[in-house]
Amino acid sequence: MNELTDNDELYGIICQHDHADELDTRLNSLSNVDEILMFLHLRDEQCLTLLMLAALYGKDEMVRVILAHSSDIPKLVELHGYVFRIDGTFVKNATALWCACDRGHYTVARTLIEIGGAKINNGPKYPLLIDAIIVGRLDTIRFLIENSYADINNTRNNDNYKFNSLIMAVIHGHTQIVAFLLEKGSRCDYVTPTSNNSALSYAAMKGYLEIVRLLCTAGACSFSKNRNGQTPLMLAAKNDRMDIVDYLLDHSDSEIGIKQLELVACSFIVVVNSNTIQQIQFQRMIRLMHKIYEIRQKKNLTKTIVQPIAAYAFYQECQIIEEFNKIEHDNERLYIEALIIRERILVPEKDETLFKPLLIIGDKLVEQEQFERCIHLWEHTFYLYQNMNLETGLHRFVWLFCRMLSANAYISPQRFVQICRLTFEPSQQKPKDDYIKNALCFLAIAIKILERPTLTKTERQLIYQWINDFSRQKRTTSHGQTLLHLCVDEQTYYDINYRPHDIKPILKFPNLAITQLLVTHYNQWIDINAVEATSGNTALHISCKNSIIDSLAVVQLLINSGAHIDCMNVHDRTPFDIAEANPIRTLLKIKQLPLRLKCLCARRILDKQLPYELIWPKETEMNSFLFLHGGLAKFSENSSTNS
Repeated sequence: MNELTDNDELYGIICQHDHADELDTRLNSLSNVDEILMFLHLRDEQCLTLLMLAALYGKDEMVRVILAHSSDIPKLVELHGYVFRIDGTFVKNATALWCACDRGHYTVARTLIEIGGAKINNGPKYPLLIDAIIVGRLDTIRFLIENSYADINNTRNNDNYKFNSLIMAVIHGHTQIVAFLLEKGSRCDYVTPTSNNSALSYAAMKGYLEIVRLLCTAGACSFSKNRNGQTPLMLAAKNDRMDIVDYLLDHSDSEIGIKQLELVACSFIVVVNSNTIQQIQFQRMIRLMHKIYEIRQKKNLTKTIVQPIAAYAFYQECQIIEEFNKIEHDNERLYIEALIIRERILVPEKDETLFKPLLIIGDKLVEQEQFERCIHLWEHTFYLYQNMNLETGLHRFVWLFCRMLSANAYISPQRFVQICRLTFEPSQQKPKDDYIKNALCFLAIAIKILERPTLTKTERQLIYQWINDFSRQKRTTSHGQTLLHLCVDEQTYYDINYRPHDIKPILKFPNLAITQLLVTHYNQWIDINAVEATSGNTALHISCKNSIIDSLAVVQLLINSGAHIDCMNVHDRTPFDIAEANPIRTLLKIKQLPLRLKCLCARRILDKQLPYELIWPKETEMNSFLFLHGGLAKFSENSSTNS
């Protein structure tokens, strides 16, 4: 008898009889039993083994007979087939255990688990417990949990969300199953690794009030935050589940809850993915704010209102619903209201989500050429960053002033200097290269403002005083570059990477005007022969290797201001040695003749390796002079040898 005929006969025995001995006799007569048992039989559009068939029909004795005749029970038990679920849906990757559970044959299921070693977590897609929860099979769930076959807290679905049994029951709205799981000890504090949402979070989002009650009674925390900082209360409000909002507020701290609702109301218009806020989003904010004012009035909860400031156009937050009603048709005013509310709530919590809307609205103000309002807003934002001990720079102000120059807008010298003086704030004292480069950009902008003939003497003095105060700090980059190095280096221009399409047309480097200003009026703070740390280049070295035409004028200015032409970097190269442009090489050749006597003496001392370090104190002007004329290279060579 061929294999197909054998399977047909055995199929008939399982479907039509309850005589396990008949099946046993027939299997004993076959020489290829394992092949027959492992064969996936196609019948009634289903593809299944004899073991799956016996499980579907609840034939426990026959299941035991089949297991007894198999030489590889683990493989047989875990074979997958295609089967119709009891509700008629087609299921792929079904095992014999799944077939037994689907038909409610739990005696067979027990046999498969305890004798066949069937794996509980080997379901068609998810573990059997999760699969049963999805389709609402409380009987299967009871069987798996009450017999300790499935772990109620550690069983999770297989995808990235990692939902546990309780969360899966909540998501599918199975109230009875949620109640059963909680009764059997399911923990409420589990959160998904991708979103940090809890079971209560999902119940609030979905609007399942009865499940919310069950979870809260079981001790679920209504103020736990997910990865986006949203609590179950906030998720309920965001999804218009007001019955759940009312319930959670009645069972938690009302003051904290109200603040969370206010953040949700603000999020409808300030935390959006598009540049244009739709009217429906304003309406959602308005509806929720009305609800909040009603709750405040009912619970007698007042706000702490701060004084109005220029950053928010001197508007003050509404205190009562009547005040709010007056602004609800003014979208711009509603947006400012949202910013004020967020600041009141988020600043004490040092929550960084405060800032993004402030920066976005500033960008929009610039596009609308409301520059003064943007300056006030971003200055206020800068101090908020600083007060929270968060990193921030002044690059946005550089961009803002460049946009003003491009638009020929008036820049108030007083307001400009006020922003420039932010460079002295504690947060800007950190040794970050961007900070000194931003200050240099302010210098370039200051030069352009100083060119205006309408400036008063007092206004000019304000700008000069800031330049003096900044220059005397003698700040350098991490590579030891001074303001002068950066000012004469064409790389400074190429390094502008924040909105360069707006800034580069306005600010140019090398910058002859800034160089002139620094070496002429602030030379007591500017060392024209200072060397940077990496290559030991002076400002003259850097100017000479530039390829830009304007560099010739900068080189001439530096030389005329006292820059040493024959100074050497760590590679023993002078500015002439590294100059590439012929006009610059010609100028250097003219200027370096005749050689100065003190330069020749310095070279002689170094060539003879005289121990000058022992004659004069290290920081004296003489030692510095020798250092520039070859001592730097010697020092670098000795350091390399010692290391």
